[in-house]
Amino acid sequence: MSLLSALSSRSRRWFKAPQHLFDHLSFRTKFVVIGMVLAGPLSTLVGFVVSRGDQRVEHAQARESALLRSSHLRDLAVALAVHRDLSARILAGEEGASAELVAQQKRVDRLLDEALESIPPAQWHTADPAQGPTLVSEVHDLMRLSDPGQPERNFNRHNAVIDALLNLNARVGVGPDLGSDDHHEAALLHLAFQQLPMLLEALGRQRGWGSAVLTQEAYTDADLTRYMLYAGGAAQQLEVTQSARGALGETNALLARPGHPLPLTMALDEADIFSQRSMAIVMARQGGAAAAAQHFREGSIAIDRLAEVTATFSDLLLRRARHDLLAAQHGRTVSLLVMGLVALALLLMYRGFERSTVLRLRDLQRASRRLADGQFNDRVQVVGSDEIARLSGALDDMRQRLQNAVRERADALAAHAASRAKTEFLARWSHDLRTPLAAVLGFADMLLSRTGPSLSEAQREDVMHIREAGEHLLALVNDVLAVASVDARDGDAIRQRDEAVAVGPLIASAVHLVQAQARTAGVLLEWPREQGILSPDWVRGDRTRLLQVLANLLSNAIKYNQAGGHVRLLWSAEGAQVRIAVEDDGCGIAEEDLPRLFQPFERLATPDPDIEGFGLGLSNVKRLLEAMGGSVEVHSRLGEGSRFTVSLQRMAAPVPPPGPGLQTLPPAPPLQGRILYVEDDETNVLLLQAMLAAEPGLEVMVCRDGAQALAQQEAPDLWIIDGQLPDMDGVDLLKQLQRRPGVAPRAVMFSADALPCRRAQALDAGFIDLWIKPMGRDELLLRLRQLMGRARPEGQGVSAAPLAQ
Repeated sequence: MSLLSALSSRSRRWFKAPQHLFDHLSFRTKFVVIGMVLAGPLSTLVGFVVSRGDQRVEHAQARESALLRSSHLRDLAVALAVHRDLSARILAGEEGASAELVAQQKRVDRLLDEALESIPPAQWHTADPAQGPTLVSEVHDLMRLSDPGQPERNFNRHNAVIDALLNLNARVGVGPDLGSDDHHEAALLHLAFQQLPMLLEALGRQRGWGSAVLTQEAYTDADLTRYMLYAGGAAQQLEVTQSARGALGETNALLARPGHPLPLTMALDEADIFSQRSMAIVMARQGGAAAAAQHFREGSIAIDRLAEVTATFSDLLLRRARHDLLAAQHGRTVSLLVMGLVALALLLMYRGFERSTVLRLRDLQRASRRLADGQFNDRVQVVGSDEIARLSGALDDMRQRLQNAVRERADALAAHAASRAKTEFLARWSHDLRTPLAAVLGFADMLLSRTGPSLSEAQREDVMHIREAGEHLLALVNDVLAVASVDARDGDAIRQRDEAVAVGPLIASAVHLVQAQARTAGVLLEWPREQGILSPDWVRGDRTRLLQVLANLLSNAIKYNQAGGHVRLLWSAEGAQVRIAVEDDGCGIAEEDLPRLFQPFERLATPDPDIEGFGLGLSNVKRLLEAMGGSVEVHSRLGEGSRFTVSLQRMAAPVPPPGPGLQTLPPAPPLQGRILYVEDDETNVLLLQAMLAAEPGLEVMVCRDGAQALAQQEAPDLWIIDGQLPDMDGVDLLKQLQRRPGVAPRAVMFSADALPCRRAQALDAGFIDLWIKPMGRDELLLRLRQLMGRARPEGQGVSAAPLAQ
């Protein structure tokens, strides 16, 4: 161990030594070192690119030269084939082809000179592999017709020279070593410079010997056999060429014009027709000078058409090769230029770095030393606008910039904290109100639904008032969360229900809500109770919003009144409207203040400045009524009181749907299963247990925090998890439960946080649904039946979709 420790310590010192040395180098030396480190690989890369460019240029040059040599040799072989055919006819006795022969000899001489310019003399081997004159001498000798009276020998010599030219093409022209890596390109080159010239030569032999045979009035079986040998060779070459369908198709695509037939395919078809017609004429033994001339013309037409297509195709490939050569040369030039620019850029960068960094950093170093010595009156100034100049400016006004930065940071933090505080306040406010409301509404429902001992009518009515007030308070809490802002202007921010509302019960509920306030203030609240009970009037609107409007108007009438004052609530039906009036004999409103009455956050002057409020009540009244198609008017005199009149659309009483009468529904099946409720609030635990006490098939277990829940070994059928636990969040608890082996837990979050972001967070975490507190017993049992009766998907514990709210 001591040896390993010593080696480790020594290796650390070895690695730290270069770093320590580099830290003590000057900026100029560091830049030189970094430049050398970067310039080495960069120069290597540029050199590699230039080398690759040279290789491309060399390859393109070799390709162009090879294509040019192949083109010269192919043209020379085709010209020799025509000369062979013409000389065969003349030596066979025909006299009409002499002029054509002379012209063809001149063409052969010209093509030979062009080929000699592109192919070294050493490559022109003899036509006879064993012994004989050079290939150039053979061509010149053939032009002199040195075999008079021996047409067969002349024909054979031509064939040998043409074969030697084709072999030379295979050696110095487009061979396998110059073939493109692209198989399609290689196939095109083979077709243009090897396969088609061989086909032209085979057709030329069939044309030449056939014409020579037909020149004789009667020819021997040996002549016929020799002709069939040439005809068979032409047919075989045609078959081989036509079998290269891919190269043929691509060649036709390159050469064809829109609306015209495929040139190469048409030329091959004509050559095939000539070959078959030639065999038919020769086999029929229909000889003679006229037949030979006709045979030669037909063959020449087919061969010339094919040679023309071949030449066009070859020229196209040659142009492509030259284009590739130009592109390679251009790339090499660009690479060399880039390498020069890189070298120049490195040099300029070094000089610029020395002037703009090293020297200015020295000035900044001297200024920093002055600041360290306490010389704050000396200004720090470095010319420029880069980081060094900004650093000098920061040092120059360090105190003021620090104070400004602290002030700006404090303002930003305050704004951010205010935004977060508002969100946290809404969440905490909702949680703090919903938690006791859950107990109030839950136990009120339990009292109303208890079987014994039963409540008296007075007690039942009091409990009904408690539940109604709690439900109204819950609706207001939901409204605040829906708006999520005290200055919301849009009435659509709160969803409105469009329903028929009975006027009498609505007014009775509003009076019950403010009776305690009226008794405390010593104000007499007057309203026609009997008219309210017997009123047949219905209006259109949202009952919760209408109750909020009337409660607000009645509360204001009481709040801005004095002890012994009166508040009266009246209503009447006038045509298509119902008008509800709230009158008081309080302090009243000045006439000049009436236009500002329904503006948000406008608090008018009052005799008692201690009256609480934010100036939002009447603006909400006007906004809610307009959203329901209603309106509000005010008549007031200072010191005499006020009258607020609400106008609503009148509706007919809803007619219950016809039915066969009362039917007894079958009882719901009892719930079965194990529920584990994770909740730290004792009241909520007692309430849930009381709601589920009538379900003997349910086993309800309770955990007070996340640690107790994680300690449970046996998984329940359903987890009900509070959103805020003492030791962790409900989402965190579910994540830890999901990491356990086995089937994923089926869980719902039961939370008093009703913000929309909380629902999205719960569903994303894997909860089946988010239940909002408070929740009535009937709704709780309905949701449990939906969950406990739903089959668990195989392999997972979360339902496919959350339950509807």
